[in-house]
Amino acid sequence: MQISRSNFSVSHLTIAVAILFGALFVSLGLVFADTSSTSVTVGNSSPTVTSLSFNGGNNVTLVENSFVHATATMTVSDANGCSTVSSVTAQFAFASTTGQATGATCGYDANICYRATSCTATTTGNQCTGGADTSAEYDCGFHVWYPARPTDGSSPGLTAAMWYVSATSTDGSAATGNATNTSQTIEVVTLNALNITGSIPFGTVAANTNTGATNQAITHTNTGNTALDNQISGDVMCTDYATCTGGVLQPGQQKFDLNDVTYASLTNTLAATSSPVSIELVLATSTATTSAITDLSYWGIAIPNGQTTGAYTGQNTFTAVAD
Repeated sequence: MQISRSNFSVSHLTIAVAILFGALFVSLGLVFADTSSTSVTVGNSSPTVTSLSFNGGNNVTLVENSFVHATATMTVSDANGCSTVSSVTAQFAFASTTGQATGATCGYDANICYRATSCTATTTGNQCTGGADTSAEYDCGFHVWYPARPTDGSSPGLTAAMWYVSATSTDGSAATGNATNTSQTIEVVTLNALNITGSIPFGTVAANTNTGATNQAITHTNTGNTALDNQISGDVMCTDYATCTGGVLQPGQQKFDLNDVTYASLTNTLAATSSPVSIELVLATSTATTSAITDLSYWGIAIPNGQTTGAYTGQNTFTAVAD
């Protein structure tokens, strides 16, 4: 059998080329790469509330017949970014012995529950700058009105009670975070206060007579946060009050009562300022700033025989004391 020279040469050439490329792959270390796709969904993180403080840690001192401003401060954080926080709310609430559960809410009540009038991100402290920033400080403002229940050492029967602040942050996905200021003890200070409406104009009363069945009424209004009685006293009445070098009428010439009866039946005789008379009033604590608790007292006077004629003036003092 005869072998062709040309066939022999091509075959050997093919083998030589294969060996050459194999040597190149080995010497150059070539690696063939492939790809694999990846995916992940970033989940929503609930916001948190930390460093919650109320009124700078100070007790709340009320203002008679009005309100005081108080502020809660806190840090609100969200791992998805502080700009995802959509709202912050807070309440200042009364509890009989311990703070209510974190996140519990109450409706406005002038005696026991106040909702923050606003909660806004600070413009002076830790601000939310967006992007990767995860925390910011918030301030919540309150108007605390005069009927708020007292819890300090002077409060009648409520010394074991307490006030606390609770805050809730909400993000754009409606996830929430809550906190209470459990490390603080904030008291609402006792406020015994009243307002007296009207003067006591006895008019013209002749010497050796009294006002009979014609009494003058004044209104006592509870403007504090405790049920009240009154201590009542008065100065002398003079024709040149308060110098009193002329004619004088002693405090004991005036009488008063909670019932509108004749002068002879009025129960209480006005005492001098050094020894005020206590009377039992029906002045409970107001349950709302729009509904005042009031009571009336009725006043008469007797003019002694031989009293010098003239226009007499004086001043009576009404002091609020806890019932």
